[in-house]
Amino acid sequence: MRMRRIAAALVVAPAIALAQQAPAPAPKPDGTLVVMTGSAELDVANDEALANLYAEVQDADLARAQSQVNQRAAEGIAQLKRGDPKAQIETTGYTSYPIYARDAARKVTGWRVRQSVSFRTSDLAGLARTIAGAQQQLALAGLDFRLSRAARERVEADLIQRAIANLNARVAAAAQALDVPKSRVHIEELNFAGLGNERPPIVPMARAMVQSADAVAEPQFEPGRSLQQATVTARVRFAAN
Repeated sequence: MRMRRIAAALVVAPAIALAQQAPAPAPKPDGTLVVMTGSAELDVANDEALANLYAEVQDADLARAQSQVNQRAAEGIAQLKRGDPKAQIETTGYTSYPIYARDAARKVTGWRVRQSVSFRTSDLAGLARTIAGAQQQLALAGLDFRLSRAARERVEADLIQRAIANLNARVAAAAQALDVPKSRVHIEELNFAGLGNERPPIVPMARAMVQSADAVAEPQFEPGRSLQQATVTARVRFAAN
């Protein structure tokens, strides 16, 4: 009997010790929690262009088609570099497709070979002249005007400040409506969304085979503007006391 009492005491004692060591539950925050947003937008002139060009040849002989494409792409790239030495130029793809006869035999009658070139520049004033020079060898597949990385970073920094200022103004108005002093207003969390904007899609150009090295009239380009936006969402607590 005595041994049972000792065992019971040993079981109860640790439970009492654990209960004494357990931390007290944290007090629930008082006041009203409100989710609020601030926003800003800027209309900014585009300062960069991205053009996609290509050389494409169709011939019965694969080697001859590839040789012609290689030559035209090389000459077109050289022309782009002469027209705009500071531009970023990349070859972005090279493909060869068999062309089949439209009969039951499905015999290969020729080949279509294509090489693509990406051209990025901030020289918008000379863009039309440079593209027209390259179009003697390359076809223009699409053109996209946008903000450069440096411009986007400057705009994003401005948007953040404007969005937070807009949020602060709304929080102040809500505090006044709720009759809560400024010292009792606490922003518990901030989240940014929609910073910047989606890049506009590349404007498609008519598909064309480059057949000759005749001079090409300069195209007309308008860089346009980009609408940049930012939204900040905050969890704001208006404390009761």
